Amino acid sequence: MIKSSQEIIDAAVKLSVTTRRRVAVAVAQDADVIGAVRSACDDGICNGSLFGDEAKIRELADKNEIILDGLEVINETDPNKAVTGAVELAASGGADVVMKGFVSTSGLLKGILDKRFNLRMSPNLSHVAVLDIPGYHKLLMLSDGGMIVCPDFEQRLDIVKNAVLVGRALGIDPVKVALSAANDNELDSMPQTKDSARIVEKLHQDNFPHARLAGPMTFDVAMSQECANKAGIDHPVAGDADAYIFGTIEECNITAKSMIVFADAIFAGVIVGAKIPVSLVSRTDPVKGKKTSLALACLVADYYKQMGESFQND
Repeated sequence: MIKSSQEIIDAAVKLSVTTRRRVAVAVAQDADVIGAVRSACDDGICNGSLFGDEAKIRELADKNEIILDGLEVINETDPNKAVTGAVELAASGGADVVMKGFVSTSGLLKGILDKRFNLRMSPNLSHVAVLDIPGYHKLLMLSDGGMIVCPDFEQRLDIVKNAVLVGRALGIDPVKVALSAANDNELDSMPQTKDSARIVEKLHQDNFPHARLAGPMTFDVAMSQECANKAGIDHPVAGDADAYIFGTIEECNITAKSMIVFADAIFAGVIVGAKIPVSLVSRTDPVKGKKTSLALACLVADYYKQMGESFQND
């Protein structure tokens, strides 16, 4: 079980001894992205193919003293065509991960979901943030803070399943999942408490394996055994959650960014639900976060390869 951001990087390095993954960067003219790929390649985590404006890529590399030797640079000045090139390489088996560069998330996903490439796997793609938070005893996954704005019942089911997939790629089994609410009891006055309970009930009915589920469960109870004890809640997930699933994109986004700003959490992000993982990072993320996201995506790609398509029904 991987418990820290450094262990994510170490596991990806270890994996590369036998299988070195290739990352295709869409619109790579971003200094931090280039630096993260360079660092990851130097550590042996992956090989890199940079799709984008070659002149800008080389200018940024020179300015930031980043050596491009060993990185493949594919010149494409049109951002849409750069996205298409990166996605097409992955769809053809030439790359294992697509990484977001200097392009909007919507622009990247338009390429990922282009029917020509047949990369959609799950009905709903979702973003899983993996945070290394000082003071918490292991990694914490938060979802969905990057894609689905206000998920309905079926979308939240897929968000849970996608988070469990990432957890298993990190060696967690069972994955302890809490579904968010502002109260630990079902209340008519708080619809999200009832929605969370319905999702837990549905997944239990479906005999959803490799996960322990709790909901509704407040954030403090999910993260702190002391808070759980004071609330009188005795549950395997309480105080030991691996994943916390929110009801809206705002809840998740604000919580994740609060951890980064106020608790110095290291953030890694990956989109799952397509046939290849997508390393999704913010333009404000430091190189360490982008590198960890790359390593995480490589671990998820390896999990895909190990399980084939069977994990969809697992």
